[in-house]
Amino acid sequence: MKTFVVITQPVKNGSTGILARERYLKSSSHPNHTNTEEIFDVVGNEATSKRIIVAGEQYKLNKMLSNNRRGRSISSFAVEFCLSFPQGYRPTKDQWRLIIGDCCRSLAEHLKLERNDRKEFYSLVRGVCHQQNQTGAGSGDHSHLVVPKIIGNRVLRELQRKSSTAVLKQAFTAAISKHVGISVDDYKPYELNRGRRLEKWQYESRKTEELLKEKQRLVDKLEKQVERWELALENYDTKQMRRQRNRIKNSLSEVGAEIKNTNLLSKINNIIQP
Repeated sequence: MKTFVVITQPVKNGSTGILARERYLKSSSHPNHTNTEEIFDVVGNEATSKRIIVAGEQYKLNKMLSNNRRGRSISSFAVEFCLSFPQGYRPTKDQWRLIIGDCCRSLAEHLKLERNDRKEFYSLVRGVCHQQNQTGAGSGDHSHLVVPKIIGNRVLRELQRKSSTAVLKQAFTAAISKHVGISVDDYKPYELNRGRRLEKWQYESRKTEELLKEKQRLVDKLEKQVERWELALENYDTKQMRRQRNRIKNSLSEVGAEIKNTNLLSKINNIIQP
């Protein structure tokens, strides 16, 4: 593990999408938030989301007034990042604000924003933290960071590229180390409800066992198909005999040559021989 987890997705559907995300992020009654113990603002508030909408709608209006029809009409005013901690770690509210501050500065540097553009960028960032129940199979504490795509009269298309997510991951990891004192080297992943990760030999042993079970299932299916063919032979049902012969051929190709039951193999050979 080289970095802590950051997930990226565009906020679609223009103004409607921004409003929907604001409602979702602050809703303590949403079904997805049954394991959420507390929701609080890290940066910005509902008014920030409204300003993102205003910036987006103003950009669309300016495009219409300028009669500039080149390119597609913009349908997304922001990009959302989800910055997550593993279970067992709970930064304070102040630590979250310091972490998000560092992340936003790194993004602004990466996007090469200067002076007024940078100031506007910071004023349009929306951050909400969800503190999670630390037991069971749910996620750990995380913050949703809604970042504006429209600054001034331009679109920050770089935000949705992998390079921006990579920068944010590194910034998030560095900020955690700086403000919380946790390094990725200190965290050892665990499988949910299974204790420590399987050793390589345990994984290979389990995989082999699963393959053997699947092989046996196919052999059992072959035996039933042979029985059906024999029954069809007794009843002089040629149509059913052809059907079962084709099925036996298909099953045999899945099983391969590893059939230890010589009696079954002999019957199969008699059936499929031309």
